[in-house]
Amino acid sequence: MFFYEPVNLKQWNMFKEVSGRGHVESFYGVSEMTIGDIVLLHVGSQDRRYESGVYAYGKILCSPYIDEDPTDRHYGKCRGDVEIIEIVTNKPLISHEQCKKYITQFRTVHKINEVWYDEIRKDLRMC
Repeated sequence: MFFYEPVNLKQWNMFKEVSGRGHVESFYGVSEMTIGDIVLLHVGSQDRRYESGVYAYGKILCSPYIDEDPTDRHYGKCRGDVEIIEIVTNKPLISHEQCKKYITQFRTVHKINEVWYDEIRKDLRMC
């Protein structure tokens, strides 16, 4: 399955925090996620230095869990650990305009409709 995850660079700068391929980071999760699912990390337009679009994607490493660390800003929320497969910084892997084909809601993490999986694989050059 493919999932959409919004990234607000003003709240968490993915480009400074993610060291590259193989980096593992915890993101918001949903109960439908399973090990091996792909998460598209979509940067919004909050930081005008970056064009809106998908700059990274990764795979789910474990079943979603509730963050139980009271010092974490995601305390009490569903989380999923994601290993980064690909990340770029200069231009999106998938532009926001391309994303509009298969993503209709850009505010929260959610599963993308399965009818678009082949198109997403093609856009990401995963074929």
